[in-house]
Amino acid sequence: MFLKVVALLLAVFMTVTSAGLVGGWTDADVNRDDVQNALKFAVTQHNKASNDLYLSQVSRVVKAQKQVVSGMNYLFTVEMARTSCKKGGVEEVCDVHPDPNVAKPHVCRLKVWNQPWTSTIKLTENTCQ
Repeated sequence: MFLKVVALLLAVFMTVTSAGLVGGWTDADVNRDDVQNALKFAVTQHNKASNDLYLSQVSRVVKAQKQVVSGMNYLFTVEMARTSCKKGGVEEVCDVHPDPNVAKPHVCRLKVWNQPWTSTIKLTENTCQ
């Protein structure tokens, strides 16, 4: 009987640890709609907070993670670069400027908290190097 209990507890432990830490960060699929929406929101908020005359765009997603909280946290480490589109312009699609001296690539950490059932979404971290 004791061995059955130990085996059961070991099985439960292995199941929980292989599923990832509850409430911990897990890698996110950047192709999923919810992740894309959070990233677009983060970039829009980043551009609003920036003093630059030009819009920045993600040139590369270094890492995307998510965390279940009272809602969902999304954490992005991205390479951002300046585009040739001015803020407030009419352009819908803005590619990264081809000249690296103008594009000024830099790495940013953007964190979004989303609680869809209350229609709440916030950029909670916006740090760039």
